[in-house]
Amino acid sequence: MVIRVTFDMTPAIGNRTGIGNVVAHLFDSIHNSKEVDLLPYTLSYKAKTFKSDLPENNVFINYPASVMSYLWKFTSLGSLDKKIGSFDLWHATNYLAPPTDLPTLITIHDVTMLKYPELVPAKTRSIASIIKKRLSNGAHVHVPTQAIKLDVLEHFKGQISNSDRVHVVPFAVPDLILKKPSQNAISLSNGDPYILCIGTLEPRKNHARLIQAFGTVQSKSPNVRLLLVGADGPARPQIDSAMADLDPQARSRVVITGPVSQADRTHLLKNAHIVAYPSLYEGFGLPLLEAMTTNSPIVTTKEGSLEEVGGNAAHYVDAHSADDIARGIIEVLESNELRSELIEAGKLRAKQFSWDTSAKMLIDVYKKVAG
Repeated sequence: MVIRVTFDMTPAIGNRTGIGNVVAHLFDSIHNSKEVDLLPYTLSYKAKTFKSDLPENNVFINYPASVMSYLWKFTSLGSLDKKIGSFDLWHATNYLAPPTDLPTLITIHDVTMLKYPELVPAKTRSIASIIKKRLSNGAHVHVPTQAIKLDVLEHFKGQISNSDRVHVVPFAVPDLILKKPSQNAISLSNGDPYILCIGTLEPRKNHARLIQAFGTVQSKSPNVRLLLVGADGPARPQIDSAMADLDPQARSRVVITGPVSQADRTHLLKNAHIVAYPSLYEGFGLPLLEAMTTNSPIVTTKEGSLEEVGGNAAHYVDAHSADDIARGIIEVLESNELRSELIEAGKLRAKQFSWDTSAKMLIDVYKKVAG
């Protein structure tokens, strides 16, 4: 029996974040399966602008997601079943599922909104109530790691009494675009050695503390630079404050690039001396696998899922201590032996993650949830 699964492609439109890349890779890995018929859809009145990024059979539901979220939060209205037609299972790939009487699987990437509500805006915190409504109605959950499964069971314990409803299916290494990078990316990579940090400028990415740590690092290694690559975000005031507190010499060695193309991202990863990822909380941590694939040593924390993903291929620091972040970076900078060990461990570690394996695991979940 072929299972017909609605599949939310909305995160994959526009300039893709980590979640957007995950959704696109999962779709590409599953859609040729003879066991599943994926029914892709987007919930956005802007989605048709990105039609070329989406599957040919994508269903465009031209409602503003913010309006539908408000409706789902306060009512039981807003079913999208008729927009899709006949299906067996609804897979909400990015937290939010519409009301439906049919089986539902919700991908919960992390539970920042409940575990660290101070790190996210009110709009993000508000999605928890919609998730709780769906879980109370029997929805199952897909998470990328065992760490997030435990977080889901803790923070949604009022809605989930059976841990068998939470399914762990890991992500894998995003495709690295090997097209010619921009001249700006080439210029950045051709300078002095740099520490690369990738991620939207949001509080949980811990950029401000990394900048503080860089002041210590740069005092010991004057030629090193720090590159922050990612879209602007709500942590910008803290980042600007941390920059202002730096010694002028260190401040001149920090570059905030803003968002970059996928080709530039790959180029900067391949040429990084260190990839620093000092997050306060992560549901997975795709940049770790990207760094492993591009032979860049990693300095990261043990928060959220990072240790589960990084394994023995990362050098760990305390996310809450600028001094310890500096300590970890300096140790990698000063030890060629440690750098080599991390790079070799990363090559092996990255091979343990496969989109094909993830697709097979997710198809098994579909079968269980659809009954």
